Amino acid sequence: MSLPTYFLSHGSPMLALMDTPAHRFLVDLGASIAKPRAVVVVSAHFETDAPVVVSDAHPEMIYDFRGFPRPLYEIVYPAPGDAAVADEVADALRKAGLPVTIAAHRGFDHGTWVPLSLIWPHADVPLVQLSVQPHRDAAWHFALGQALAALREQDILVIGTGAATHNLRSVFRAGGMAPVDAPTEGWAREFSDWIAAHAAEGDTDGLVHYREHAPHAVMAHPEDDHFMPFFVALGAAGQGVKGERIHNSYEYGTLSMDMYRFG
Repeated sequence: MSLPTYFLSHGSPMLALMDTPAHRFLVDLGASIAKPRAVVVVSAHFETDAPVVVSDAHPEMIYDFRGFPRPLYEIVYPAPGDAAVADEVADALRKAGLPVTIAAHRGFDHGTWVPLSLIWPHADVPLVQLSVQPHRDAAWHFALGQALAALREQDILVIGTGAATHNLRSVFRAGGMAPVDAPTEGWAREFSDWIAAHAAEGDTDGLVHYREHAPHAVMAHPEDDHFMPFFVALGAAGQGVKGERIHNSYEYGTLSMDMYRFG
């Protein structure tokens, strides 16, 4: 049986600690899906020039943020890696004609450990990391995902983690950071709703070209690196895919915490 794929907005690292709608959704999500053999995690915070797959059996923690409360830096998520699955991922990319290297060591950045620690808090699902290429576009990442589609038949789950909107200048306003429950800006809602509607229609071409067609696309993503994991998950779901927005909430006024299931 083919597994679905998922895109998760991870927002601020404080998602790990704060009792928000998105936090509660991720906790509940873990109880609603069967544990796979392994997860291929595509985090917006793992950036390389060409695709890199991590074979590390015991990834360490990366606290890739500053100025947050001490308890956040004390979280340890000891999920194992899986070298055999890393090889399967690399083989799938090579068969698609994509360049790939295998890295023996890399820890979990917060784009990985924050959402996954809420879904499977016992750290009992192996995680294999795959990088994004920030200088490449949505079409590239969609093709990257398509190369992984067959892995879903092998009980391997593909999860992209990033941000449905990611304009940090709108979060850090004059006087400091916006409150987590600040009123949602209209442009963030309009952009998120456009993506949700086109995902539900299975309009992969429109989604891949979202920067030309979606309302407020540049405002939602001044740089689109945090949205690229969405396209990996979209491509990995296979032909004729439609996407369901399974969670919709907003934090800090402009960060859409949308979550998607594809397939």
